[in-house]
Amino acid sequence: MTCDSLDLGKNSVVPDPIRSIIQTQHPRLAEEVRDAISVMEKVLQLAGESPPQARPDRAQSSDYEILATRDTQASTDSAIGATVDTQQIPKGRIVSQVVRLSAGEAFGRYQIVNLLGEGAMGAVYLAYDPTLQRHVAIKIPTVQNSVALERFYIEARATATLRTPNICPVYDVGQISGVHFISMAFIDGRPLSKAIADAPMSVEQASTILSKTARGIQKAHERGVIHRDLKPDNIMIDVDGEPVVMDFGLAVRQDDGDARITKAGALVGSPAYMSPEQAEGKQDLIGPATDIYSLGVVLYQMLTQRLPFEGSIMAVLRQITSEPPTPPSKHVASLSGSTIEQVCLKMLEKSPSERIPCMSEVAEAADQCRAMELAKRTQQGKKKGLFSWFGRS
Repeated sequence: MTCDSLDLGKNSVVPDPIRSIIQTQHPRLAEEVRDAISVMEKVLQLAGESPPQARPDRAQSSDYEILATRDTQASTDSAIGATVDTQQIPKGRIVSQVVRLSAGEAFGRYQIVNLLGEGAMGAVYLAYDPTLQRHVAIKIPTVQNSVALERFYIEARATATLRTPNICPVYDVGQISGVHFISMAFIDGRPLSKAIADAPMSVEQASTILSKTARGIQKAHERGVIHRDLKPDNIMIDVDGEPVVMDFGLAVRQDDGDARITKAGALVGSPAYMSPEQAEGKQDLIGPATDIYSLGVVLYQMLTQRLPFEGSIMAVLRQITSEPPTPPSKHVASLSGSTIEQVCLKMLEKSPSERIPCMSEVAEAADQCRAMELAKRTQQGKKKGLFSWFGRS
């Protein structure tokens, strides 16, 4: 059963005898049962724990799979890296409209090139804009309930106000033939998650990415925009090696009431990267410190190729709220006593008030770590040259 079908057919998770009883003896309850089952399955799907299902063929394997958001897996191939938004599930029937665009198809003034990636809640296409003669990424939501669409337009409004090289710019938003869309820059590169999977990063590499990403998010915070879903899959590394933050699909604007659509207790974000206040559903505590915590998890992963907390979704949420993270140096001994480790652990403090105060200070700390690493490397190089000179006869 899928959430789009909303029936009690043979593929439902409800056993045959029970399904038969519901359909024949309690027809008036069938509608409520269908909705309850669909909500349960949607939660499982969002959390990455749904049973394996056949998925439509993609035009090609792509690094842009992350832009489709909702069901993307993190580099650990674990459900704890998948984005969850329980507020996407409205009371009553879930109404979905699956929109498919084909290569070569005209979508308004855009020409569709191919599908870049798709998820449970949306799809992203590479398209060509002949008017401006450039390629763009077109994001289309497939879930058409009011909450999902409001989130979609919050994403567009939030990103459209930001002007920084480290945040993917939005070009346009609207409807074409009743289909909602966002047109944004096409970033030629790959997700940070793939770079992390290749090998642990040096302190110099990690601090550089941290600094640039933090400065980009600082601009968002200055505009009252909180990302709420920072993770390696949502940070692209372009062909010039620059980090670009993507996917503001769960962003909230603190200054104009956008937070009203997220109720207290709602679970919003990716479990492995959630701050304690997110894990506990304390929406009133969501703020810049929330993104600082999530970026701290990203830093931890860049340094160690590990997450600070691992296990099932419930185990991870419990650890996030009640247990200290294992120091990165327990995984990478060379980090013991390092400034970058101290920065990482400070970003991962349980209390928002105990974390580094703002992203600009995170960037400054990262710059200091990078400078110290360069100085150390330079000093080591000088010593090596000196020893080489002494070895001459």
